[in-house]
Amino acid sequence: MRLIAIVGFCLVGWWSAQAEAPSLLPYKSAHWKQTVTIGATAPGKLQKVEAELWFLKPDQMRVVTTVEGRRQVIVIKSGTALVFEEGATTGMKMPLKQQMLDQLAQYTEVFSKLDTWKKAKTGEEKLGDRACDIYSFSDKSGGLTTTGKVWLWAEKNFPMRMVLEAQGQSVTVEHSDVQVNEGVSPSMFEAPAGVKFVDLPSGSVK
Repeated sequence: MRLIAIVGFCLVGWWSAQAEAPSLLPYKSAHWKQTVTIGATAPGKLQKVEAELWFLKPDQMRVVTTVEGRRQVIVIKSGTALVFEEGATTGMKMPLKQQMLDQLAQYTEVFSKLDTWKKAKTGEEKLGDRACDIYSFSDKSGGLTTTGKVWLWAEKNFPMRMVLEAQGQSVTVEHSDVQVNEGVSPSMFEAPAGVKFVDLPSGSVK
């Protein structure tokens, strides 16, 4: 799972530097679905993780993951996190702390690396109706070297696909249903009606 943290999508660094950075992500708003496939090519060895994300400048984010058929939701807004399950009547409200930032980094870190990766263009390809430039790169983090390719939607500067390898393990990240700067509703980041949130003391989240 270490490779996911490197490849994934550093929110941790961005959040602590909000006084310097005008926005959490380099877009006014964004919505996308993400599928991460991890493992070797041997049958039965692949692991797949799916999520759906919404972002609204400067620091609002909604992440939905499916766990055993249940949709788990994290809503980030103004330094506070709401955690609940779709359809449930109770949830948790807590200050946004390092532990949760570390978890969210797997979805967002790639955006901070785009300028670094856009050095060696190796081709062009259309993914659906999105014209993409393909870049090869090598990334070093925590003593681990990751090599790979990124398919960057040229018009919106958004990564549509990434294929990465490190220590004999491969990761493929696919983004679909991507909408960039098309007006994500602020209501996506409000507490849902009918859900009672229990405040979790700050000392309970490290």
